[in-house]
Amino acid sequence: MRSTKHTLFTLLLLIACFALALGTSSTSHAGWTDRQPFVGSTGDTIHFYLFSPAEVEPGRKYPLVLWLHGGLKANGVGGPNMPTDAFYQEAHQRQHPCFVLRPVAIQGENWVSPRGAGTGSHVQPETPAPSVAVLMELLDVVLRQHPIDAGSLHVLGASMGGYGTWDVIARYPEKFASAIPICGGGDPDKAARIKDMKIWIFHSADDNTVPVRGSQEMFQALMKVRGESPTVHDDDEKTVSMSADGKIRYTQFKQGGHNAWDRAMRAEEVIAWVFARP
Repeated sequence: MRSTKHTLFTLLLLIACFALALGTSSTSHAGWTDRQPFVGSTGDTIHFYLFSPAEVEPGRKYPLVLWLHGGLKANGVGGPNMPTDAFYQEAHQRQHPCFVLRPVAIQGENWVSPRGAGTGSHVQPETPAPSVAVLMELLDVVLRQHPIDAGSLHVLGASMGGYGTWDVIARYPEKFASAIPICGGGDPDKAARIKDMKIWIFHSADDNTVPVRGSQEMFQALMKVRGESPTVHDDDEKTVSMSADGKIRYTQFKQGGHNAWDRAMRAEEVIAWVFARP
């Protein structure tokens, strides 16, 4: 009888210690999920990968980075990987732990549709592309299910994803704290909607796939609606133009062809800029 009581007491003590540990320590997560399907209210399905920080502290909410892939990454080719050293890498997670959502566009669809191949700036379609419509539903679900700070959502993308980045911030400017559109293009007439957002644009002057004018015209439109002329810093590799408050930036590499994303996302100052509070 005494042995039974002792065993019961030990079990209750272990349960209490376990419950206390849950309330005071962080929870371990495991990086990227496998590819997951999500069905929107329209019946369309997109797939996605979600990266979680290694340690999630109870009561703490984390930023989320939404990464929109380019055409060569369509349908999950290459898995969830983003450009080199971007956000989910261990060194960046130590300084800026965050969730990363990497959706996969509907097969055969662009993030912006209709849009002709190789266009620069363009007139934004009246309604979002099917992939974006479902993506925004997915984003709301991810925000409900995970400890994410809704005031610290960030979006970036390259090539097809660069167009997508311009598209989603123009449609949902209140949702995102910052945006990095890389080698894409948007609708200059929508610049007033996003003139107060943090936006860092990247493109290469010798891009023969997506005309550099797509980024140039968006930057010029943003400066125009802000009523200011940018400061310009030029060196042998790039030209950096920015607004007086540093919120709007445009880095144009002098060479590099269509791949402006690897250099853009290797820069430590880009990661720090994204998460810097106003």
